[in-house]
Parts: sequence; C-alpha cells; structure tokens
Amino acid sequence: MKRFSHLSVLFFLLLLSSFCGRKGPLLPPLAKVPNKVEALDVIQRGERIILEWENPKTYIDGNPLAIDTVEVWLHEAENESAAKEEFEVKARLVASIAKEELAGCRINKGDPSSKIRYDYKLTERDFSSKSIILGLRVADKKKRKSELSELRSLKPTILSIPPQRIRANVFEDRIEIRWAAPEKNTDQSSPANLKGYNVYRAEGEAPPQRLNTDLVKEEKYEDRDFVFERLYRYFIRAAATDVSPFVESDDSERVEVVPKDIFPPASPSGLVSVTAENIISLSWDANPEKDLAGYRVWRKAEGEAEFILLTPELIGENAYSDPRVEKNKRYYYAITAQDKSGNESQKSDAVSEIIKKEL
Repeated sequence: MKRFSHLSVLFFLLLLSSFCGRKGPLLPPLAKVPNKVEALDVIQRGERIILEWENPKTYIDGNPLAIDTVEVWLHEAENESAAKEEFEVKARLVASIAKEELAGCRINKGDPSSKIRYDYKLTERDFSSKSIILGLRVADKKKRKSELSELRSLKPTILSIPPQRIRANVFEDRIEIRWAAPEKNTDQSSPANLKGYNVYRAEGEAPPQRLNTDLVKEEKYEDRDFVFERLYRYFIRAAATDVSPFVESDDSERVEVVPKDIFPPASPSGLVSVTAENIISLSWDANPEKDLAGYRVWRKAEGEAEFILLTPELIGENAYSDPRVEKNKRYYYAITAQDKSGNESQKSDAVSEIIKKEL
C-alpha cells in the first residue's frame, strides 16, 4: 500500500514537470494603430461649420502617438441613419490638416492641451434639403490611420448677418454695449433669422466668453462685472435658436474698451461734532464705495474765506479729532472722500463748533 502511494506521488511530479517551462502558442504583435478621436463637436456659425475636438495622444497599445495629419471627411445625405452606414464608401475628404498647421488651429494658441478647431466653409450646394455628416481620422507619419471618429450631422440653415454698429459707453457701475439689429440674412433675404443675441467679451489672450445666460432680446447689454483700467473687447452674435448650443451668425465687429475711473465718491454725510477740553471731535457716516481710499478733513475759522486741509495724508477712519483749536473761536469743518484712482468727492455739508472759555 505504501509502495503504491510512493509511485503515485512520483508519477504526479513527473507529469507536472513535463509542463513546466513549456511556452504557449506565439501571438502576433499588437498592431500599431492610432486611437480615434473620441469627442467631436460640430455647429454652424454664419456660413461655416465649426468642428472642435481633442486629438488622441496614444496608439491603441498605449504607446505615445505623434500625429502627422488629421483628415476631415464629409458626406451629404437625405436619410441621416442611412448616411452613417454608407459613410465609409461615399464620404469625401474635404481637408487634410498637417501637423505644422495643428498648432495654429488650437482654440487657445498658447495652450498645447487646448482643443483643435477647424472651419468648413459652406458652399451653395450645402444649403439643400440634405444633412451634412462629418467625421475625423488621424494618421501618423507612416500613414497608419485611426478608425473614424463618432460621426456628427447637421442641416445647414440660412442665418442672419451679424449685428451692426457696435458701441460702448462707460458708467461708474457698468459698461453699456449697444448695437443695431441686422435687417437681412447672408443670402440677402429678409427678415433676418433672429431669436435674440449673445454678447461675448475677451480679455488679453484668453478666448472670448459669453456673458449672458439667456438670450438678450433687445439691442443693449449692461456688463457690471468689470475692472477699471483693464482692456475689454466685445462682440455680438445673432442667434437663430433659443437655447444652447446656439446656432449663431458670424461675429459682429469688435469694440475695445479701457474703462477709466473718472467717477468721484459721494460726498460724506452725517457729519457731527462734539467738544472736549481743548479738542473738537468729528465723526461721519462711512462711504459705501468699494474702491474708497480714505478721507480728508477741511477747516476754516470764522471770518476766513477758504477751507484749509488739515490732513495731507488720507485717513482711513470716519472720525477725526482736532487739537489745534483756540477757545472762543468758531471753526467750520467739512469732509471729502477719495477713491483709489485719486478721484475726490465734493465737500460734505459743513458743521461748526466752538469751545467757550470759562469765565
């Protein structure tokens, strides 16, 4: 019985060792194919279709990808679902964007991670009853191509020309933008295809941002979120749809504004005075301006024509005590407020005080 057990163990070990170190069947190497564009957005603006996307960064095996070209493919069809099935066969190449051009196609040219944008100029034949189907392929320098991106479709529409005669006025609390409504469409037909307006503002090298959430229904917009001395560029688009993503006209002309703070604070109010031994103390209501820098205190004695400045340096508190007074002499006081741009208010209403000498 023991001998049988020993033989069984020996047989099992020999069987196990026969499989050790044996290699499996050889597999073909993973093909070096670029990953496809995963997210493609398309929208019409004026007489263009704008495509935006992010390029893939790797091959399907995970290795880094250096893109040589991006191909833009287009197909027109009356039946959108059928068009997607026949796209591979019937689509035509409308653009091949070389790697040297891609940097210039970035939405934010200074940001290498920014999305790519390509404008397809619509032709007369595109404004038909057919839909336009669009897709992308990327290729490396060895011409190895990705699969097609997800296809996107839209039906081009005759849109309004841009709004006209843009102008801006600066107020203390707002920049007011006004414009004239467009009267016709890009094909010269009228009335303009118009549901409302979107207002855009750009600062520095950053891309423009839409300021309004809902469509603006009149030819005026008030921008209350601004900083004095900063350069802003505004433009308007006419929208043919009520909700986002908006189908819009081309940009209007731009208007540049550098708002200057020429607006003084309000005159201080609520000035009162009290006397103590050899001191006249003043207090007043604090001014509400966000850019307030401080206050100045002015005084004149009875019989003097002009106020004299008591505080060459601005004071931050809305109170002041004057120790340089004589008894039995009446003094008149007024306060001015000054902002951080150096604008000074008119003088407050004056108050007078006298410290009487005890007999």
